[in-house]
Amino acid sequence: MSTTPGGAFPPPPSGPYSTPDPYRTPDPAMPPGPAAAGSGPASRRPMVVTLAVLLMLPAVVTWLIAGIAFFLAMMRTEGDGLGKFLVVVIGAVVLALALLVVLLASLGILIAWRGDGAEGLTVPAGFTFGLFVVVIVTLLVQGKLSYQPTMVTPLVVGGLAGVSLALIKSPPARAWFASRMR
Repeated sequence: MSTTPGGAFPPPPSGPYSTPDPYRTPDPAMPPGPAAAGSGPASRRPMVVTLAVLLMLPAVVTWLIAGIAFFLAMMRTEGDGLGKFLVVVIGAVVLALALLVVLLASLGILIAWRGDGAEGLTVPAGFTFGLFVVVIVTLLVQGKLSYQPTMVTPLVVGGLAGVSLALIKSPPARAWFASRMR
């Protein structure tokens, strides 16, 4: 039996699946705007996520510059015929891979910044850090690890990618991403 008077509409359902009433006055404790839905301590971006995103920016720039520089170096090689063609194709493939890493890292940075997940940032950071580890181990095994000015940039960028990877997988970052998925 209904408790509403004849001809009146029943009150809207309450709970997590109810639709908001556009004619209801907002709660004065809740700030207006779209930020009100995600406000609170769980929605605040932790410093580790901000640092992880910022530490991946040098990797994006380095991959872009390195890909373009490698392709231009391959274009300037001497030779003719099939040899020159193969060298240019190798340069184009390396450029395409570098641009793919740039795209994945840029999208991962955006995804992590918005709080949609850490997976987008872990792939390019892991790839960059993995190359860093492989190169370091190879140089150590061959006994060729010595200071060269050209080695500074890859070492720093690889190290920053490793730190970014560790930060994005840290407990505060995982907790924040999990709270954003609810």
